[in-house]
Parts: sequence; structure tokens; C-alpha cells
Amino acid sequence: MNMEKELKKFAASYENQVQELLVLTSESVGGAGRVGKGPWKPSAEFLASVDLATGELIKGEGNLFWLAGDEDKDGWIFHLKPLTIYHIKCRAEKKKDSAKQQMNSTDAHGAVTSVKRPESYMLVEVVERELRHPGLEQILEEYQRVVEFTDELCGCFTLERRFSWFSGEVDWLGQQCLVSLNCDQEGGETADNALAYFKQIYGNLQEFDKQFRQFAAEKLTKLANDWLEEEEEDGEITKDSFAERIGISEFVMESDGSYEVYYDDDDMFYGHVILIDGNMDTGMEDADIAG
Repeated sequence: MNMEKELKKFAASYENQVQELLVLTSESVGGAGRVGKGPWKPSAEFLASVDLATGELIKGEGNLFWLAGDEDKDGWIFHLKPLTIYHIKCRAEKKKDSAKQQMNSTDAHGAVTSVKRPESYMLVEVVERELRHPGLEQILEEYQRVVEFTDELCGCFTLERRFSWFSGEVDWLGQQCLVSLNCDQEGGETADNALAYFKQIYGNLQEFDKQFRQFAAEKLTKLANDWLEEEEEDGEITKDSFAERIGISEFVMESDGSYEVYYDDDDMFYGHVILIDGNMDTGMEDADIAG
């Protein structure tokens, strides 16, 4: 691997001008992807930034990318931490459309704050770490504010801002099930639509659970027996036994009525999860194994 060659190729998609920003990182820092046998491409998301050239506070998510080698896995060169303010040098990603898409909003103190679409930057240098900045600290405080609601039927749900959904645990016919309700809008603090759809299921849970199990059995029993045959194990899995063996683990409801239901496979697929997806208006659409 020629790191210098790869870095030159990577940098070509970013502007030559180096900018200096303050960034407030999100929880998503330290991940890295790799394409083929090339270098690693670590990344870090940020929740907001300050352009040090203009002093403008920009409330909006963005991404930092850079390249690293195998020897850099411990900390990926810059050792970034979540929910921390950094002074960085970076280069903005080249845009086909140079027009900036943004709008202005006013915070609680009357200050005008820009809200922009997500931006991507090539991280060049971390100048200072763990800084203080009133505007960014206010955004962090708001981000960490606990938002939850309790429904009489379904129980308590807590907002996970990182994923833009509310999560909670429900009793699913004697088993604990993690339920995620997507927010009504990205970055919002309500999930009224998803909750209303989920209550249609939870209010008639026994019938829906039966339908989910039968649908998965119709779709996957043959595959389960194929796996059994490959392992040269005796016996046969029937549709009835398949439906009885699987157990609920997670349910995800979107604001438009789309859903994903996750069942444990009881080792019929050696630990793969069984995924059923569908929509409240059109019914169940597919079932497969994942993970």
C-alpha cells in the first residue's frame, strides 16, 4: 500500500484551502472503514461547529474523514473523544453546487445561528483539545437533555437523539422486547405517528405475534431445513415447530407505518436474527435472516 499515493487521491476530493473550526463531536467517533487492501478511513461526526474566520456558529451535523494505516488503529492518529470541543484544521469537501443550503434560526438568547445541511471535511490537524465555548456548550447541554414520555398501554420511552428515535422495553407475551419508535421528523422530540401505529399492534399483540411467526415460517422453514441438511443433522423442521421456536427480541416502527420485527432464531441459523419487514397499510412484505 502506497499511503502517499492514496492520500493524494483522497485529498483531491477536498478543497485546497485549509479552514480552522471549533467542532463539537457527537458519540460517533473512532469508527473506520476499509476498501479492499487500501488504507483505513476513520471518521468522526460533529453536532455543531464554529468558523474561526468569521465567528459564525453553525448548528448542524457534519463529518470528518482522514486516512490511517494499520499501525494507527490505536486512536486512529487523532484520538478524538465523543461530545468534546476541538479546535481543528480541515479542508471542505468539493461541491458540485457551490450554493450553500442553510437557514437562520434564533436561539433562546436571541442570537442568530446558522443551520446547515451536513458538511464533510478532511481532517488535517487537531490544534487544541477539550475546549470551552458558550454556544457549543449550550448545544451540548440541549443535546444531553433527557426527553421521555409514558404511554398508558406501552410504557415509558426515552429519546435517543443520536438515532432520532425513542426506545423502551415492553412485555411481549411474557418476553422482554426492545421497541424503537422513530421521531416524527429528523432531530425532533416527538414520535406520535410511530406510537399510534405501534399501539395498533400492541393492542392486539397475540394475533399480530401469531401472524409474524407464521409469515416467517412460510418464508424460511425450507431454508432452515437446508441448513440442517448441510450440517448433516437428523430430523426435520416443520412450519409449526419453526413458528414455535423463534422468540421476539426487537421491534422498530417508522413514522410512516413501516416496521421491522426481529426474532431470535433458536440456533436454526446458528445465531442469525430473523427479520420481518412490512407496513401497517400494506401488511408484511418479506422475511429473511440477518446478522
